Amino acid sequence: MSEKANFSNIYKFYDLVNTVLTLGFDKSWRKKAVNNLVGTSVLDLGSGTGAAYEQLINYETTAIDPDKKMLELNTFENKVLGFAEKLPFEDNSFDNIFCSFVWRNVSDTNKALSEVYRVLRPGGKFVLLDMTRPKNSFVKILHKIGTFIVLHLIGLFTFNLKEYRFLYKSLDFYPQPENHLKKDTFIDLQIERMGLFDFVYLAVFTK
Repeated sequence: MSEKANFSNIYKFYDLVNTVLTLGFDKSWRKKAVNNLVGTSVLDLGSGTGAAYEQLINYETTAIDPDKKMLELNTFENKVLGFAEKLPFEDNSFDNIFCSFVWRNVSDTNKALSEVYRVLRPGGKFVLLDMTRPKNSFVKILHKIGTFIVLHLIGLFTFNLKEYRFLYKSLDFYPQPENHLKKDTFIDLQIERMGLFDFVYLAVFTK
């Protein structure tokens, strides 16, 4: 992925956009994703403003994000400025790594997945929740049209068209998760589709 966006320009609206794009189901899907966690410690990867705070409140959570402005609004106590491709933690540091609605914005997912594996403890879970395109060709076209209209309108109204155009394109940066995500060194990988048109996926890796 070569394109980048300055999320500092849209940090106040990013979580709202995810809510709109998921038709308001983002919280319930995060809750379902959290049910796969084990142990007590969690690294909230791409935590942003802390949208997963309510779901992770009972865990020892460390929030990490590359955007300083987003982290300033983040309600988690432990916050770290950093990138998924170079996690500033020792090996085997966390029982879980949780990542919701940001994986498609990671520049190098191969490096990020390698880092996730490194800092996870044996038996730990990498729980990945994100949006993609529907599998059905016709529904995929409708989804593209709908997200194009919604995101470009928001971009125009907030005077941040570049960033919202990036978010629209990000849905096509990577292949479908069933083709893009690989088990590799993990002992298990389960992928589940969710949403009315299966445009949201939940991937659970086990180290």
